[in-house]
This record gives sequence, structure tokens and C-alpha cells, in this order.
Amino acid sequence: MQQRNIIIFTIILFLASSIWLFNVGNKFNDPDYQKDWWAVYFVEPKNDSSDFIIENHSDKKYFHWEVMINKKKINEGDVKIEKGASSQVQASSPESRGFEKITIQADSGDEKKEIYKNL
Repeated sequence: MQQRNIIIFTIILFLASSIWLFNVGNKFNDPDYQKDWWAVYFVEPKNDSSDFIIENHSDKKYFHWEVMINKKKINEGDVKIEKGASSQVQASSPESRGFEKITIQADSGDEKKEIYKNL
């Protein structure tokens, strides 16, 4: 009888700990759960397109971006992105052909990020 109780207790403890670990794992794998970050990256980093995406997982909603070719600003704009969403910016232009380096700068007011691509 006591062996049966020990086995049942062990099974219940195993199930309870498995459920708890599963829930904790889901929270930490969620990019929006108690996290504050955003990213900027190219849509297709291997080709010569300069289109990029701003992905937001922070409380900030407004982003300003600039496209520069050889340190000369050719395009800029503002975009509103809600938490958990992303926005693709079409930054390709005829002016970007034939140059060596395209730089994308994005800022959220207090934080600035920069990516670049050598063509």
C-alpha cells in the first residue's frame, strides 16, 4: 500500500512540475513578455535591395528612419509600429544603384540602431 502511494505521489509531482516548466518556457520564449527591445534588419541581406524591416517588441511606438548612401542622406521617414508588430520600409531607389555602401539608421527617440550593406 505504501509503495502505491509513493508511485502515485511521484507521478503527480512529475505532472505538476512538467506543467509548471511548460508554462515558464512559454513565457520566456514569447518575445513580448516582460521584454523591451526592437530591431532593424534588411528584408533580403544577400541581394542589392535596401528594403528593411523595423520589428518592435518595446513600449515605444514611433520610429524615425534614414537611408544614406556614402554618408549622404537620400530618404527619411517616420513610422508607427505597435508592440509585437513589424513594418517593412521600401527604401530602394534609382539613386542607390552604382554606389558602394548603403546605411540605414533607425531611432526610437532614446535609442539608435544602424545597419549597412556594401553593394
